[in-house]
Amino acid sequence: MKAQPTVPPYKVFVLGKKGKREPLEARGLIVELRPGIEVEIALAPHPNFAGELIMFTPPTRRMRTLYKQGKVDSFETSFGAENVLHVRVVRRIASRKK
Repeated sequence: MKAQPTVPPYKVFVLGKKGKREPLEARGLIVELRPGIEVEIALAPHPNFAGELIMFTPPTRRMRTLYKQGKVDSFETSFGAENVLHVRVVRRIASRKK
């Protein structure tokens, strides 16, 4: 399978307790919001999305498995202010009627 083109990874930093920024080399991050609920953040997206923050839930490596189990995760967003975005993940379980 041919690798998808990507832009160079965004600069990412880990923030210490006192706000000190430490560089982090990564092409993506996975954040566990609660057990079994994760968000993947692409730090080297496809060139068509350069300059944008791309997030997936569940992470791409788990999408197919969870979908086959009837678990569907989706984002809910709201603004706390003009410069604050709240992101939640909601999991729905699809009924398996036959």
